[in-house]
Amino acid sequence: MSDPLLTTDNPRILFAHHGDPQLPTLVIIAGIHGNEPASVMAMESLFGSPPGGDFTLQGNVLVLKGNNQALKRKLRYIEKDLNRIWTADNLHLVRMKKSEQESFSYPELEELAALDRLITTIIARYGRGRILFADLHTTSSESCAFLPFNDTLVNRAVAKQFPVPLILGIEEYLEGPLMSHINDLGLPALGFEAGRHEDPGSIRRHQAFVKLCMNYLGIIRLSPTDIASEEGHLKSKQDIRPGFYEILCRYPLRPEQQFEMKPGFFNFNPIQKGLVLASSDGKPVISPYKGMVFLPLYQQMGQEGFFIVRPVSRIWLWLSEVLRKTFLPEILPLLPGISRKAPQANRYVVNPRIARFLNKEIFHVLGFQIVRKDPATHWELVKRD
Repeated sequence: MSDPLLTTDNPRILFAHHGDPQLPTLVIIAGIHGNEPASVMAMESLFGSPPGGDFTLQGNVLVLKGNNQALKRKLRYIEKDLNRIWTADNLHLVRMKKSEQESFSYPELEELAALDRLITTIIARYGRGRILFADLHTTSSESCAFLPFNDTLVNRAVAKQFPVPLILGIEEYLEGPLMSHINDLGLPALGFEAGRHEDPGSIRRHQAFVKLCMNYLGIIRLSPTDIASEEGHLKSKQDIRPGFYEILCRYPLRPEQQFEMKPGFFNFNPIQKGLVLASSDGKPVISPYKGMVFLPLYQQMGQEGFFIVRPVSRIWLWLSEVLRKTFLPEILPLLPGISRKAPQANRYVVNPRIARFLNKEIFHVLGFQIVRKDPATHWELVKRD
């Protein structure tokens, strides 16, 4: 491997195994949030001793550290969440930097620039073959393992290999996550949440997920007994069923907001409409839906107080897969009130006053996600399938 950027001489690379670029490639991002060190610890243990772990690797594996500065300080981020700034404007900004001496306006832009250089180099070398990106996380609340990802058919096909809850379309509620950037490049990318930050089991679940990813790609060959063992580590001990879930709502937080989640909620905690979930600036926060609490916030830093999710029917999943393979998604942008957002070929702007016969569910079933929304004037859609 001639490029030192892609070796462990680069302090951002925890592990690198390079083979034939035509062989499958797995790219792991660990510690994009500095208060989530379990993923870094898991990868150091899995691949560290002996070098490369106890595997014969038939492919390419790279493990990248995320927010180095925040990891050192054990903070989610220093000034801005590194997993919320992968936008076209920020990428243009860091790529236009004229010299190494030129400083960035906040630390996470420096982290973004370093990761972007790495990811661009990796894709240039391995992107023509089979490749998968995975972003490893933990949560502030008690939680089983689960997979959040953008709702594309390619992502679905990978995600359903794992016996955990599968969360569709989280991108509609988060601006600038890394995995959305990877999906915009036409490549599959999943998040993986292993459990609570401090739970020792989260480390083992990270390792089980990565082993199963490598087996799925054909980078390693696990026996049926080993597959069952690794899947056993991922399965919920709280009787939360695997399968697909959709997000009903998000409770966003302002920087100055005094938010406190009521104690005792865990991920996928069933709730009724009208239940008091939290307090905000001294006022009760009441659930607008019946469903399940998702990602309740029990830490100081965060941009969401909680989400509410519910299971997705098999009929909807089947119908959306069938319709996305027809001509209908190609016709939709030709309808009144819908226009392409130049220069991005996969983004569209909808005027809801003109295209009022269309709603969120129709867009979803045809493979469009709403990434920005002003109900009175416009919706911005992205199409990745």
